[in-house]
Amino acid sequence: MQIFRRLFNFKPEQVVRLDHRLNRRYTPGPAFPLRATLNLGGRECRGVIQNLSGNGVGLLLGREHPVTASQSVRARFELDRHRLDIPARLAHLLPRENGLYCGLGLAFDDFPLQKAYLQLLQPVAIGQSLQPVPAERIVQNEPQFIKQVYRGDSDSVLTVWLAMTMGTPLHSFEFQLEDCFCRAMTATGVLEAYTLEPDPEHKARLTHPVLDPTGGLQDEMRQLFRWIAPNLSPAVPDDVRALLLRFATAG
Repeated sequence: MQIFRRLFNFKPEQVVRLDHRLNRRYTPGPAFPLRATLNLGGRECRGVIQNLSGNGVGLLLGREHPVTASQSVRARFELDRHRLDIPARLAHLLPRENGLYCGLGLAFDDFPLQKAYLQLLQPVAIGQSLQPVPAERIVQNEPQFIKQVYRGDSDSVLTVWLAMTMGTPLHSFEFQLEDCFCRAMTATGVLEAYTLEPDPEHKARLTHPVLDPTGGLQDEMRQLFRWIAPNLSPAVPDDVRALLLRFATAG
């Protein structure tokens, strides 16, 4: 059921502390491959996701789907090979010019189901939360590059390097979540994942994914990056967004 097994391994007490974030509404990017279907008393209706929060979802249904507040409802979410089927209640129905807006409150059967849904929400929440760090707060310690930094939820950090050459082209980027990294150079076209591990002689050292004896963490980090890229905040410039999407959709 879980979307991630090693990332976002929430415990019940952590979810309580996330309450202030759970009430925010996030709108998935149009290229994010998340699909939602309502089961209305045995009849299925595909909806267009308008927004997501930690405990609800807004869906737009076509006018050909009659909906009443008394119907039993279940919401099915599909993201690549992952599928979540969640009981829900119709909180409100609003007619729109292009359909019927259904506000749903999610009623999780158990904590594992809630945990899986919150994991599904993370790529949208993190991507939309990334905001630029003011230039005066960025340490420019590499003479050949100009560094741009964006910070977001879950202590996420996106760093972009521009080459100090004609036109200051994008050179490389790195996305960090805690001790996990995805990075790539525009010249190579290869998205690499790394982790930080303790070193007896140094505070930390970067290790290549193949050195992870248990496997899986770097794969999860790559997948997270691929899902974050189509959900990036408008605060991320178009050229940076296009670069990240290029690596997110490659191979």
